[in-house]
Amino acid sequence: MRKYAALAAAVAVIVYLAVPVFAAGNEDDLKVIKKAVRGDSAGESGRPVKWFKVLIVDNTSGTEIVKLTLPISLAKILASCAKDKHVHMDKADVDIAAALKDLEELSPMTLLEIVDDEARIKIWLE
Repeated sequence: MRKYAALAAAVAVIVYLAVPVFAAGNEDDLKVIKKAVRGDSAGESGRPVKWFKVLIVDNTSGTEIVKLTLPISLAKILASCAKDKHVHMDKADVDIAAALKDLEELSPMTLLEIVDDEARIKIWLE
């Protein structure tokens, strides 16, 4: 579990450091994020996805370690600027633009949630 938590945290930090303008400062966003972490947010079908969100919370103190709000449209722009348009893995070749388009067409949903003694990691679309 810690390996996956570390991997999710590393991905979130890399994205956050690559484009620091994504941090949301709006109080309404904070309420939505906290609601999502509590598990209160159900996917609302029919509503287009506009945000890719990551939240890592320290369970002992309750403080937010990483909070990332990335507009899907900006992710698409960054992907179009990338030199390599595909992510190559052992048995998969992922077209980044197609993956972002598919994510954009989904309903708001939780993509990943990891909870252990130390932290809670949640990655979701809103």
